[in-house]
Amino acid sequence: MNNLTKADIVRSTLIVLLLVGIAMLLVQVTATLMLIAGAILVAAVIRAFSDPLQHRGVPETLSVLLALIIIIALLSGFGYLFGHSLSTQFDNLGSRLTDAYNMARQWLASQPFGRAILSSTPDIQSYVGQALTVAFGAIGVITNLVLVIVGGIYLALDPGLYARGTSKLFPKKHSGRVLDALRESGAVLRRYLAAQLITMTAVGSLVYIGMLIVDIPSAGALGLISALTNFIPLIGPFIGAVPGILIAFADDPHKIIWAALVYLVAQQIEGNVLTPIVQRHAVAIPPAVLIFALSAMGTLFGTIGIVLAAPITVVIYTLVADLWSRETLGHEVDTLENAGIDDDSETASE
Repeated sequence: MNNLTKADIVRSTLIVLLLVGIAMLLVQVTATLMLIAGAILVAAVIRAFSDPLQHRGVPETLSVLLALIIIIALLSGFGYLFGHSLSTQFDNLGSRLTDAYNMARQWLASQPFGRAILSSTPDIQSYVGQALTVAFGAIGVITNLVLVIVGGIYLALDPGLYARGTSKLFPKKHSGRVLDALRESGAVLRRYLAAQLITMTAVGSLVYIGMLIVDIPSAGALGLISALTNFIPLIGPFIGAVPGILIAFADDPHKIIWAALVYLVAQQIEGNVLTPIVQRHAVAIPPAVLIFALSAMGTLFGTIGIVLAAPITVVIYTLVADLWSRETLGHEVDTLENAGIDDDSETASE
């Protein structure tokens, strides 16, 4: 009995050391992990376009290629219609933001409370520059994008291959359950991205229309910034509102209230009207979970971690609910049902 207890202690110690070693290794390859996460995100977007084609009888490989053509055509069409206008607006926005940022700092410095705020606030321009350097300086932004896109295409062409390979890292008796959980997480991620695209488009359009109404310069660029930053939950809308507030302040300080009202109305419509509708077809992550996920991902992986925190949390949340809460603890949870997804159809499509 004593020998068995010692063996258990040795086994447990080795497991702990192994986990610590894996954690230390993951810290050293954070950039690669973010590239993998980005590739999975690209693959999920491609599969969101290709799966409806597969349901209509198109072979898997051909459906992925057609999805790529559709995505490229949509992006090219958007660039053709709005590229020149947006490029001009972004050029103007860049110069205006620099002037507006300096004006805002000067105004704060002239206020009794402003000096304390400025002394405790980092220089945004240098902070953004450092963040971009950390995110892309090691390999280069072009190389990173190429790796993510090419990796995403390979993942989209045969996701079952990589899912089956991952399932083989677990005991054989559990590999089937792991494989099902991976399929479910992929389905939920695609639904989540579709829901995010709807809300991002809506918020960007509302901000664009609102800025035109209140006569704020570069309304199109500000709308696009709001749409893109809205991908980051909770803090994204605040980040996206900063350029518009600064531009309004530089154009006319009295317009700050109108600009803030535009962002407030857009977010209220998104939060109280659109989100409840689209979340019927996508998993809803509790806000507290997202807050801590953003904090953890930001600490571990920096700016890119914050950007990818939500989709990564969606996948982890689904896997934990399926493999731990349902399979291990025996609770009745069904992430696919909550997301409005047919389990049988998704499994068959894989």
